[in-house]
Amino acid sequence: MPSWIEMGEKVKGRLKRCGQEVKIYPLAKIIKPEVIEIGDYSMIDDFTFIYGGKGIKIGRYVHIASFVSIIGGGELVVGDYADIACGSRILTGTDTYYGGKRMSTALPQEQRNVIVGRVVIEKDAFIGTNVVIHPNVTIGEGAIIGSNSLVLEDVQPWSINAGSPCKKVGERPKVVVPDI
Repeated sequence: MPSWIEMGEKVKGRLKRCGQEVKIYPLAKIIKPEVIEIGDYSMIDDFTFIYGGKGIKIGRYVHIASFVSIIGGGELVVGDYADIACGSRILTGTDTYYGGKRMSTALPQEQRNVIVGRVVIEKDAFIGTNVVIHPNVTIGEGAIIGSNSLVLEDVQPWSINAGSPCKKVGERPKVVVPDI
């Protein structure tokens, strides 16, 4: 296996920052760990795939469930207490057809038009099973994204959202328990 790919707990020593009591399960694959920061008590399940891209910052008490993919080469910020459920895809970069360009990652850069951006998932947000989030999106504090949703634009704090494309369908109460 190439030295730039690490799996499981072995990756902790190569992270930019690793908080206390972080759990990275043995079959979690992390590429470019040197640009990834993980806060205290967070956990990354087996069968996740994380590409560090231009940098990832994961807050405290964050759970990234199995079969989540974080790809695209951009930036990701995940706030404290957020949860990313099974099978979700966070795209920090993607190919586009803009300007008549082709859309294959196998092509040379001059043939492609790639959007590389930043995704922010704020504190207390919940990303449901099989959600897809595109680049340059902010999921507001406490927002819920329902299963199988496609997120193409910013989501309001403390809102409940679902669908493809994702739309606001309700509001959730603010968290009342104190931070730990």
